[in-house]
Amino acid sequence: MAKKGPITDILDILEARIATGPVDGRGLFDALDAAGLVPALMLPALLIVSPLSAIPLFSSFCGLIIVFIALQGAAGRKHPWLPGWLLDRHLPTQRTKNAVSVLRRLTSWLDRVAHQRLSLLVGGPMSRLLYLICACAAACIPFLELLPMSSSTIGAGVTLISVGILTRDGIFAVLGLICFGLASLIPLFVVTQVAALAA
Repeated sequence: MAKKGPITDILDILEARIATGPVDGRGLFDALDAAGLVPALMLPALLIVSPLSAIPLFSSFCGLIIVFIALQGAAGRKHPWLPGWLLDRHLPTQRTKNAVSVLRRLTSWLDRVAHQRLSLLVGGPMSRLLYLICACAAACIPFLELLPMSSSTIGAGVTLISVGILTRDGIFAVLGLICFGLASLIPLFVVTQVAALAA
């Protein structure tokens, strides 16, 4: 059996929680706490990229979690804290199982290709800056959720930056920032198209 990596391990934690019954944020983040802040940041970002993002307001909910966790990362915390009203929310069990199945190929690929390079881009003060950028990007999700691909693109950006910090791979941090740039172009494109139709 191929050795699993730290990114796939995050899905294993989620899958183990699903196997015991309905999953709420409290139980899930208690399980992730031992792994540290970065896995807790990556999980909601992965879920935004998954088919679960089709659930109304789900991306906004995950975006709020990312904001809370990323701001704590920017402040130098090693383990996340979330308010009770977020932790008490439940994930839909069957849909989450399906999402885990879809995401496994992605996380397996990320584990294979991510390795330490350009680590100056994700270490020390740079990691705090990346956390802050993730928080700002995720804060836009509730306002962009109705625009196709915008939330998923931001989720992909947070995922890639999390991979970069977790594996000390600066290439992934750069790719994550590119995703944020692309996400910022989506509302501009929509406004341009609406203006063209109205003209």
